[in-house]
Amino acid sequence: MKKLILFIVLFHSLSLFCQTVLVTGKVVDGDGKSLVGATIKVEGLNQTVYSDANGNFQFYLDSNSIFSIRITYLNHYTLKEDVITKTENIALGNLLMIEKNLDVINIEYVRAPDFFDKFPPIPMNRIPTPTGNFEDLIKMAALGVSSSNELSSNYNVRGGNYDENDIFVNGVIQIYRPFLVRAGQQEGLSFIHGEFVQDIFFSAGGFDANYGDVLSSVLDVRYREPTKFGGSTQLSLMGAQAHIEGIYNGYRGNFILGARYRNNSYILGSLPTQGDYNPTFFDFQGITNYYLKYESPTSYNKLFFLGHYSSNNYRFVPTTRTTSWGTVNEAYQLRVFFEGQEETKFSTFTLAAGHEWKFSKRAKMNLVASVFHSIESEHFDVLGEYWINQLETDPSKEEFGDSTSNVGVGGFLDHGRNDLDVWIGNVYYDGQYDLNSHENKAKNKSYFGTLSWGIKAQYEHFNDVLSEWHMIDSAGYSIPGGDTATIDLKDVVKQNNLVESYRFSSHIQFTQNYIKKKTKYLDLKKNIKTDSTSRTIYYQDTLLDSPSKLSVTIGTRGGYRTYNEEFWVTPRFNLTYIPRTYFLDEDSNVVRRNVKIKFSSGLYYQPPLYRTMRYIDGTINPEVVSQKSWHNVIGTDIYFKIWDREFKFMAEAYYKYMWDVVPYEIDNVRIRYYAENNAVAYSYGIDAKINGQFVNGVESFFRIGFLKTMENIENDDYYHYINSDGDTILPGYTFNQTIVDSIYQEPGWIPRPTDQRLTFTLFFQDKMPRFENFKVSANLNFGTPLPYGPPSLERYKDVLRTNSYFRLDLGFMYDFVNKEQKKSHPDSKFHKAFEQFTISLDAFNLLGIKNIVSYQWLQDIAGRYYAIPNHLTGRRINLRLVIAF
Repeated sequence: MKKLILFIVLFHSLSLFCQTVLVTGKVVDGDGKSLVGATIKVEGLNQTVYSDANGNFQFYLDSNSIFSIRITYLNHYTLKEDVITKTENIALGNLLMIEKNLDVINIEYVRAPDFFDKFPPIPMNRIPTPTGNFEDLIKMAALGVSSSNELSSNYNVRGGNYDENDIFVNGVIQIYRPFLVRAGQQEGLSFIHGEFVQDIFFSAGGFDANYGDVLSSVLDVRYREPTKFGGSTQLSLMGAQAHIEGIYNGYRGNFILGARYRNNSYILGSLPTQGDYNPTFFDFQGITNYYLKYESPTSYNKLFFLGHYSSNNYRFVPTTRTTSWGTVNEAYQLRVFFEGQEETKFSTFTLAAGHEWKFSKRAKMNLVASVFHSIESEHFDVLGEYWINQLETDPSKEEFGDSTSNVGVGGFLDHGRNDLDVWIGNVYYDGQYDLNSHENKAKNKSYFGTLSWGIKAQYEHFNDVLSEWHMIDSAGYSIPGGDTATIDLKDVVKQNNLVESYRFSSHIQFTQNYIKKKTKYLDLKKNIKTDSTSRTIYYQDTLLDSPSKLSVTIGTRGGYRTYNEEFWVTPRFNLTYIPRTYFLDEDSNVVRRNVKIKFSSGLYYQPPLYRTMRYIDGTINPEVVSQKSWHNVIGTDIYFKIWDREFKFMAEAYYKYMWDVVPYEIDNVRIRYYAENNAVAYSYGIDAKINGQFVNGVESFFRIGFLKTMENIENDDYYHYINSDGDTILPGYTFNQTIVDSIYQEPGWIPRPTDQRLTFTLFFQDKMPRFENFKVSANLNFGTPLPYGPPSLERYKDVLRTNSYFRLDLGFMYDFVNKEQKKSHPDSKFHKAFEQFTISLDAFNLLGIKNIVSYQWLQDIAGRYYAIPNHLTGRRINLRLVIAF
C-alpha cells in the first residue's frame, strides 16, 4: 500500500514537471502597427516561430522554468525578453520593436577592384542620346571605349570588337546580346535599364581572375535595392518608359519593375535611304531581393530573382535613296529606286535566380543559375535599280551641282531567310574569405588579404538556318554563263548548323596587403598669387606612423570546352601602391595626396562562341580555338579637390599582344569572321579621363585616348600583275590587260578594323546662373578615320580610311520639381507629389554632320568600283517629359 501511494505521488510530481504552457504575444512597431514575419527564437532550444499577418505568435514551453526569447525583425533592434513559466498559460501582450535609424537594408560600400573604374551613374534622362540606351553613358564616360555609331549599343575597347566585351549584373549574372544583328538601327533596346542602376564598374583591361574569359573589357552594373515606394515615367517623340519600385513584408523584400517602348521611325527618317520605317521595340524587366535572414550589413542571407523579356521588331520598306560623294574636282551622285522589304525580329528572354550568403565581415558566397533564350530571324528581299551620275563641280557654271553624265547603271537583289535559335544556361558558384581578422586591419598592420574562388558550368545550343545570296547586275557584271545560262550569285550562304557545347570554368585568386608605417619628414611649400602680390608659404613638420600601402593580387582562371576539347589556364597578376605624399591645400593645411599607382599583367583567353566559328559562307570550323592575348597595363588614379569639390583623374598606358587571332570584317555592326586562328596582332596606346563637378551639383566627363592596333595574317601574300606597257593591271582602270610579269607581295602588318588612332569624348552639364532649374547637357564624340576596303576576303586591301566621326548632341532641360525645389517649397502640394518633373528638348547631331557607318560597293560601265558611303542619322529635335515620384 505504501509503495502504491509513493508511486502515485511521484507520478503526479512528474506530470506537473513535464507539463507545457502556451506562450502568446504580438510584435508591433513604434506606431502600434503589427509586424509580419518577425523571428522569435527561444535561446537554448531548437524552436523558432514567426509572427503572422496580425503580428501574433505562439509557442509552447515547459512549465516551472526560466527561458529567454529573442525577437528579430529587419531594420529593427533585437528584442530580448525573459519568460518565467509556472503552470498557467502566459500572454506577453504587445512587444515593441524599435526601428533602427537606417534607410536601406544592406548598407555596405562596394569598393571597386583596382583595375575597375567606379564612376557616378548619370541619370539617363539627363543625357541627350538618340537611343536612350544605358551603354551611351559607357561610350562617353568609360576609359578606353570608342564608338562610331550612335544607333548601336555596341562599343569597342582598345582595339577589340563588340564580341570581346563582357557585361554582368550584380557581378554574377552574365548578359548576352542578339547574334544576327547587322545594322545599328535593328538592335532596339539594350538589356540594362537605366532606372535600376546604382553603381557602375568598368575595366578596359587588366581585370581580375574572377571575371570572365574575354579579350577586352568587363562592365559590371550593380542594381539598386529600394527602401521605399517610388517610380518614374518618361515620354518622348520616340517612345515611353516607366518603372515602379518598393518594399514588401516590412523591409524583408524589395523589388523594381520596369517597362520600355521605343519606336525609332522619327530619327531613322533622317537616314539617306527613304521609305517606310516601322521599328517597334519593347521590353520588360524586374528584379527582387528577399532576405531570409538579416542581422547586419555584414551578416545576412537573401534570395534574388532577375527576369527580362525583350521583343524587337524592325520592319523597313525602302523606296528611294540619294547619296552624293566625292571631291571638289570629282563629285558623284547615286540614285536608287527600291522594291521589296526587310524584316528583322529578335525575341530574347533572360531569367536568373540566386542565393547570397554573408556570414560575417570575413566570408560570403553566391550560388546563381541563369538561362538565356533568343529567337532571331532576318528575312529580306530588296530589289534596287541604280544610276551613278557625275556632277558638275565648277561653281561658275549654271549646271553646278547637277548631273552631267551617267557613268553607271544597274541593279541588285538581296535575299535572305536566316533564323537562329539560341539557348545558353549556366550555374555559377563563388565565394570569398578574408584570411585575417579585422582587429589587425584596424591597427593598420600588415595582414593577409582575401581568398576568392568560383566555378561555373555552361550549356550552349545554337540552331542556325541560313539562306542568303546577293546579285549585282551592272553592265555585264552578272550575266548568264555556261550551257545552262545560269546567273552567278554573290555571297551565297546555304547552311543548316546545329552546335551544342558544354564549357566549364573556374578561378582562384589571392590578395595580400602590406601596410608600412614610418616617420615622414615634411618640407612643403606653396606659391600664393593674388592680383597684386605673390608669396611662398613654407611648412616643415614630422609625421609619426605615416602609412603607405602595397597590394598584391595573384589569380588564375582555368576552363575546358567540350566542342573542340580545348583546355586553358590564364594566370593574372596586379600590383597597387598608395604612397605617402602630402601637399598644402588652399587653406595651407597639410593634406595627404590621394594617389594610386597600379600595374597589371596576365593572360586573357576568349573561347569561341558560335559566331566566331562560322565562316563567311556559313560553314562551321570546329577546329577554332580560343583567341589569346597578353595584357600589360600601368596606370594611376588621382583624387583631388578644386573649388571645394571632388575630382578624379585617371590615366592608363597599355600593351596587348594577341595570337591565334580570328580575322574579321565589320559591316555596320555585323561582324563576319574568317573562322581560322591564322593571325597575330597587337594593340598599344594611352587613355586619360577626368570627371567631377565642374559646375556645382552636376557631374561632367572629359576623356581622350590614343590607340594603334595591327594584325598580321598568315598566307595572305598575293601578286601584282604587270602588262606589256609596264603598268600594274587594275581592273576597270587599265586598258592593256595582257599579263607579262608579276610581283610577289607580302602585306605584313595591316590595321585592324577597329584601328581608330584618336578618340575624344565630352559630356558637360551646366546650369544657368540665377535660373539654376534650367540646365544644359552637351554630349560630344570625336574619332579619327577607321579602316575599310572592298567587299572581298582579301583583308590586306582594307587599308582605306573613312572620314572622321564627329557628333554633338545637346539637351535643354527645365526642372519644375527637383530636390532643391522640394526643400524650398515644403508646403507645396505639387512639389510634395513629385521627386522630379522635367521637360527636356534635345537636339541630336546639332551640327548636321554626315557621319559614315559603312560603304556599299557598285560598278560603273567601265568595270570600276565605287564605294558609296552609308551615312548615319541627321539632325533631329526630340521633346521629352520626365516624371519621378
